[in-house]
Amino acid sequence: MTGSVVGCGVLAAAVTLGPTSYRMLTQKDATLTTPPQAAGLTLDTTDHAQSTADDLRTVLDAGFTVKGSVAAVYGDPENANRSVLFVGGTGFLSRPDRELTALFSLLNDQGGTVGDVHAVDAGPLGGTMKCGSAKSSDGDLTVCGWADYGSLAMAMFPDRDESDSARLLRDLRSAIEKR
Repeated sequence: MTGSVVGCGVLAAAVTLGPTSYRMLTQKDATLTTPPQAAGLTLDTTDHAQSTADDLRTVLDAGFTVKGSVAAVYGDPENANRSVLFVGGTGFLSRPDRELTALFSLLNDQGGTVGDVHAVDAGPLGGTMKCGSAKSSDGDLTVCGWADYGSLAMAMFPDRDESDSARLLRDLRSAIEKR
């Protein structure tokens, strides 16, 4: 009788914790790079873009303990006003959803206000992904970010709606994140 109870307890724990443990193991060793071309966009290597990227990385590094961080500005070859600002970092995140919420809060603390933040489809790499909207001196922009057990990232999309921004971040993620 005791063996059956223990066996049922072990089986219940495996069913409950198994999928989460699997995701942790497969996502924990992520790396992020900023390739020259990603999702139809081109890495902007100008001094101004590099300075902007460095500022973003400084904010991320100050707010989170990450092993490696990257930041970049990606230009849209069809419209110079639609450059994408990207920042992300890697490291084990025990609560990805909470970390992503904290990243949005950090952006709010830096003087911006991102409203209407809600979950969107994270795509094939999984984890959690959220988008919201913000106003800047240059106009409206969409802010989207993802988090999984091995990475945390955010991108700002001027002059793009949420569905276009979320799709573009999923495409960028496929080019930037490796496991």
